[in-house]
Amino acid sequence: MERIVIVGGGIMGSCIAYYLALAGAGAAVTVLEPDPTYEFAATPRAVGGIRLQHAVRENVEMSLYGDQVYSAFAEHVRGSAVEFDPQFRRRGYLYQVRGAQSIAALEANVRMQRAAGVEVHVLGVDELRRRYPSFRFVSVDCAALSPADGQIDPYAALMGFRKAASGLGVTYVQDRLVGLEISGARVTAARLASGRGLSVDTLVNAANCWAPEICAMVGMPVPIEPVRRQQFFFLTQQRIEPIPAMRRMDGLGVRVHQDGYICGFTNPRQPSGFNWDLEHEVFESVLWPQLAEQSAAFEAIKPKGGWVGHYDMNRLDGNPIIDRFDTVPNFILAAGFSGHGLMHAPAVGRAVKELILDGGFRSIDLSRLSWRRVVDGEPLADDGPKA
Repeated sequence: MERIVIVGGGIMGSCIAYYLALAGAGAAVTVLEPDPTYEFAATPRAVGGIRLQHAVRENVEMSLYGDQVYSAFAEHVRGSAVEFDPQFRRRGYLYQVRGAQSIAALEANVRMQRAAGVEVHVLGVDELRRRYPSFRFVSVDCAALSPADGQIDPYAALMGFRKAASGLGVTYVQDRLVGLEISGARVTAARLASGRGLSVDTLVNAANCWAPEICAMVGMPVPIEPVRRQQFFFLTQQRIEPIPAMRRMDGLGVRVHQDGYICGFTNPRQPSGFNWDLEHEVFESVLWPQLAEQSAAFEAIKPKGGWVGHYDMNRLDGNPIIDRFDTVPNFILAAGFSGHGLMHAPAVGRAVKELILDGGFRSIDLSRLSWRRVVDGEPLADDGPKA
């Protein structure tokens, strides 16, 4: 049986490993993960949203499959003696826009989402204020509400897939890839930091923000960079009605988290690269005033810290690259998810399994998420909500 080496044991690598194992190839799969505690990995630092609203149909279809898996996790993820519950909860998602052009784009996307099977409603400002009386909805003309959107515990989902993959025969190795041997336009071996070598028939790069380093080993330039995402947690004195995750087109977002709320922030002008600093002054001087403008309940709050994670941002178009590298065809890349990785991981795991074992995509056609669009400089048009 051919040897499949997966670089990166986070949610993406573990989903790929799991679906390969579910298809009977577990004994042939080795996952390289340098840090089994996942201290700096993206998955445990994610918010855990399973969002059904996207402007690219493939993303909608992947989210729908993610919803199917996460909402009935024990039925879909089997193989571990220990059960992990990602605690799926339907919270809803409300994407707010302003201006005629943005409204037209939202309505077009809603038509596509409905055709794909998503329940989504377009609401005017009067209806928004009626449903959510604690909010003023200033600088908003209308919004799209998808009430079935969910939220999960990212770490539990990761461990569920990892343990299930291991239970089905996948081997996890705590080590770091430092080099690849290539012969005849194929990866033949992986060199590890420990000095060990692994023979390779297929190599899958699921290394998230570190994926470009692995791509460079085979001469595959990719526009993927780590971009910091800050999350700020706060409590309110005033109780308000239950709300969905709310996001405006300018990027301001707020959602329920534990017994309070979180507000996320990604500065589009910040330099790429790893930055683990949580800028409390950004929350106090920039985000808090905007929140208070939206709701009186957010005028008197108690900041309680937060955390930093990083997106594996695809600078071309904010969408992933899931494809073989044509120059080295046994090298497969699955990265550049730009904040969508957790929700799309089950679908990507299934899709990469299909690439390796079935000869191509079978369940969802992801051919538009190809490496070729990078080469040709042809980004996918995406005017929908960003992560």
